[in-house]
Amino acid sequence: MALKLHQLEALIALVDKGSIRGAARALALTQPALSSRIAELESAVGGTLVHRTAQGATLTPLGQAMLVHARTIDNHVRKAARDMAQLTDRGATSIAIGASPLAEMEIVAPLLPELQLWEPSVTLSVTEGQFQETSVALREGALELVIAQFPPEKQGLKMFQFEELVTYPMHVVARSVHPLARARRLAELVEAKWVVGAATSSSRSTLEELFIEYGFARPKVAVHANAITMVQASLAASDLLGLLVRPLFHGWPQLVPLPIEDRIRPLRLGLVTLAGAQLTPVAARFAEMVRGRGRQVAKELAVRRGR
Repeated sequence: MALKLHQLEALIALVDKGSIRGAARALALTQPALSSRIAELESAVGGTLVHRTAQGATLTPLGQAMLVHARTIDNHVRKAARDMAQLTDRGATSIAIGASPLAEMEIVAPLLPELQLWEPSVTLSVTEGQFQETSVALREGALELVIAQFPPEKQGLKMFQFEELVTYPMHVVARSVHPLARARRLAELVEAKWVVGAATSSSRSTLEELFIEYGFARPKVAVHANAITMVQASLAASDLLGLLVRPLFHGWPQLVPLPIEDRIRPLRLGLVTLAGAQLTPVAARFAEMVRGRGRQVAKELAVRRGR
């Protein structure tokens, strides 16, 4: 089976653009030429990859499997080009990373002056999301590293390398006038309604993990929010409860942590890369900056806890 890059590019463009016409336009090809590349790829793999109907083109199960490999190969080819450009001082310098909102605030943004001072021409491309949302792009090579909360379980994730950076205490948060603002036990909150952010595992939020740990019934979630600003605004405007680390609510004066005495599993923020993969020179330097910033934040948290 001889696969060619231009065939894989045709399949990716077909999916991304949603039609033969759109894919052909994106690749500056005629529609027959685009269709010919898809047909060549189908011949190479020995099966049908695309169903063509009057409504458009959709992938077969075989096509969906091929698309995963096509994106991985395409991303690695692009990464190889970036590597060579950096090693030979040609072309623009860029780093593509994934970062959770907490990581953006605590790690990435504070590093921008140092990064620009070290390499003024660098372009940093940041995809916001938790590990669960960015791991596919990392695995496929579209991202070089991810800075986010570790998943509760890392079994089955041996393709990734996890480096812990900072451990943050988690707090139950509400507005100061909330009826449960003085609650000291999690059991007092089982009937309350909550706002939750993005899931940290394939199926559960951090709040759901906490309720499972204490043997409580499923939490009553009133709002699911992928954006942290929606979580913050919901807490400030209503009697919902949330589970947050201090950096994500300390800028909201109306929000306070409840004096909960039960142990709440801390949030472990870390650096994730592909196991065994070599970072580009610029990404490797940025990863060192991330580690240094993580040590600085960890020391600052230790000082605050010691007061």
